[in-house]
Amino acid sequence: MKILCDEALPNSVEVFSPFGQVVLKNGRNINCDDLEDTDVLITRSITKVNEELLSKAKKLKFVGTATAGMDHFDTTLLDAMKIPYTNAKGNNCESVGDYVLSVLLNLSVRFSIPLAGKSIGIVGCGCVGSQVLNKALGLDMKPVVCDPPRFKAGDLSCGASLDEVLNCDVVTLHVPLIKDGEYKTHYMLTKEQLMKLKPNTILINAARGEVINNSDLLNVLKQRSDLKVFLDVFEGEPEIKEKELLNYVQGATAHIAGYSYESKRRANVMLANELKKVLNSDININYQMPSAEITRIVLSDCIKSYDTNLLYRLVNSIYNVTYDADLFKASFTDAASFDLLRKNYRERHELQTVTLEGVQDCFKEKLRLLGFNVA
Repeated sequence: MKILCDEALPNSVEVFSPFGQVVLKNGRNINCDDLEDTDVLITRSITKVNEELLSKAKKLKFVGTATAGMDHFDTTLLDAMKIPYTNAKGNNCESVGDYVLSVLLNLSVRFSIPLAGKSIGIVGCGCVGSQVLNKALGLDMKPVVCDPPRFKAGDLSCGASLDEVLNCDVVTLHVPLIKDGEYKTHYMLTKEQLMKLKPNTILINAARGEVINNSDLLNVLKQRSDLKVFLDVFEGEPEIKEKELLNYVQGATAHIAGYSYESKRRANVMLANELKKVLNSDININYQMPSAEITRIVLSDCIKSYDTNLLYRLVNSIYNVTYDADLFKASFTDAASFDLLRKNYRERHELQTVTLEGVQDCFKEKLRLLGFNVA
């Protein structure tokens, strides 16, 4: 069995070799000829699984993407071809949650914005949005959650309207890209919605670039210097449709919010287990996650409160988004540089890999909500 994997997934050979021969290739260069004798395709969002790619796929038995979203899959075609497919839903939720937390703490310190008591509008409360919700509670913020599909399914905690979310002090987006239908998210935010944002709103997009009309965002930012915008995703990436945006946002990164050391490796394990089901195989997936560089931090028992400044230093000792944003600002020039930043990304570890010791009982729940393990 031939298993073709995106070369950016670091543990593919280790995880998939029990099933057969593993071949690695750059995800943007995977083409229809590669699939002529391929049984399994493991990819990321940069590979469009469409009619062109599948035109010679005679043996394909399974397609998996090591991402939460599947907007790069033509699922209608895959269904018609009777090719099983899946994503790695939830694999990067901790990673993206840590990213948003670091953005909030960095902007809070940079602009002297207290976070406690501030409202935070969370659009999309699936795996990632739920992580952001926990971190917001750990920061003593007031969440307002909008997720129409979940609300319709009976989850009454996420029934806020988009207008209610846009009236919050912070707005953060965690929805899949859906181009039409009842729950369309393509261009969810246009000039009309962006102009509704309160003065000094923090806006974070770690979902998909096309959720915000980037041309409208640029025009609004030219008019409203009060808005503080942090983007991990862009329209047109790896090229950026509106490069001028980079002159107006407070920070930008190369679609790496979900790029923790653990999330990439976790995704392949999830996909391997789904492949095992499809093949009705009895192969054991025994992958052990390597240890992080920092696994414990001992805190003094004299700490009287975990204020923003202390949390800023604590979180940034594990992951500081400013490093990634500064690197992006210094290195991005075009599509090739965007891809290179992703390919050569120094994967950071998740907060949950670190155990905090010496924490007083009254602070333990707060730090657990932020994502740490607490002894």
